[in-house]
Amino acid sequence: MMKTYQIYWERDVLKVVFVDRNADGMAITANGDEIVRDAAARLHQMEAAGELKGGDLLKIDGRISVLVSYVIAHHVAHLYRAIAISDTRLNAYVVAISNAAEYPVGSRIDVATGQVQQFSDNPGDSPSFLIDWEDGVLNARINNGVQVDGDRIVRDAAAQLANLIDAGQLPGGKQILKIKGRATVLASFAIANQIAHIYGGVAVFDPKQGEKGLDKYIVTVSHTKSRQVGETVDIECEPQPAVKVVLCGPPNTGKTVLQQALKTAVLKLENAPKDFYVISGCPDGEGAWFSETARNNPDLAAQLKKEYKAKFTLKFARDKARDIAAINNSLLLFDVGGKIPTEENRIIMSQATHAVMLAKTEQDVADWQEFCEKKLEKPLPFIAIVYSELKATQDTIASDSPVLTGTVHRLARDEDASSRPMVQALAELLVNLVGDRIE
Repeated sequence: MMKTYQIYWERDVLKVVFVDRNADGMAITANGDEIVRDAAARLHQMEAAGELKGGDLLKIDGRISVLVSYVIAHHVAHLYRAIAISDTRLNAYVVAISNAAEYPVGSRIDVATGQVQQFSDNPGDSPSFLIDWEDGVLNARINNGVQVDGDRIVRDAAAQLANLIDAGQLPGGKQILKIKGRATVLASFAIANQIAHIYGGVAVFDPKQGEKGLDKYIVTVSHTKSRQVGETVDIECEPQPAVKVVLCGPPNTGKTVLQQALKTAVLKLENAPKDFYVISGCPDGEGAWFSETARNNPDLAAQLKKEYKAKFTLKFARDKARDIAAINNSLLLFDVGGKIPTEENRIIMSQATHAVMLAKTEQDVADWQEFCEKKLEKPLPFIAIVYSELKATQDTIASDSPVLTGTVHRLARDEDASSRPMVQALAELLVNLVGDRIE
């Protein structure tokens, strides 16, 4: 059976490779519990073989999920004086765990030169990461109102957690500590290092495995025989109305750029839901990292996309539809492939509650409207129809009701489009949908 994670040494870097396709290029998917078990098993294997020898600095590079961050941090934090994680946006390794004065937490290590870049903070700045308790769960989350790089986030996460520990709000114990919130990989490494040894274990929320009225947490660290790494912990929750918006339209219109811009714009809104979640419904490996990496290092972004590219199959579509159906977050945004009619898109889009179309021509609009009205399990309403105009210099908004219509200009991978008027209007529309459903 193919494992979901390959972990190995490439010179002095620990490579962490998520296996999301088989030898034929077909996309494969796995639940968070399986991914955690696979990563833990591989690390145990490496420890037994003496492949994790310890030392001054461990550099880690690869596609790491928040869940797996806790697993890796717990296995290696006691072996190395400092641990730095690759951040493709910065073209650097960012130190997330450190007992070494020469590698302070949050410092950058240049990928090419190895030079360590220190940091300087403005003490008056608001923290970019927030940690507090909510209904017996440690809520660890990015501060939507502060836009900074990953090195600043990891420093703030470590400081926030240290404050809680110093105040006696994290006393530890034999119980499993449950953690929830929109976090980063870097912040998760820092959190794991500070709390994994004072509790009987750590379980992290997995939005892809929930059920109506039930949140699921995956055990990522365990010091007790009663809980095994990879087990799920179920917590009853109050079911909330879910808005699941699909971003659709033909290929090469800029859907990936628009999705990232929308994510940024939504998170800047004061009334944005704390559990806003974005995933991809395409097996092309483009996540939140891609647009920023493309702006800073386009050659690296193109290389990574080529490595992660996989074929669109019915199995991938069914697995992705299952994930979307399981997500209980109040607001979910996901994209799909650009070809219609396809059975894969029909399966995935049938889980949406609303649609946003990005098109180039009136024929594109007619084709996708017919698909959404007649080919899905139930008609899917469009809340916005937007034309993508690469060579234009400004956006236009033709109508904001009952369907938001107009144009968005230059959705280029090397630009941040989050401040464009159409993107701002779309972001407000998405957030207002959540408020309308709750009311």
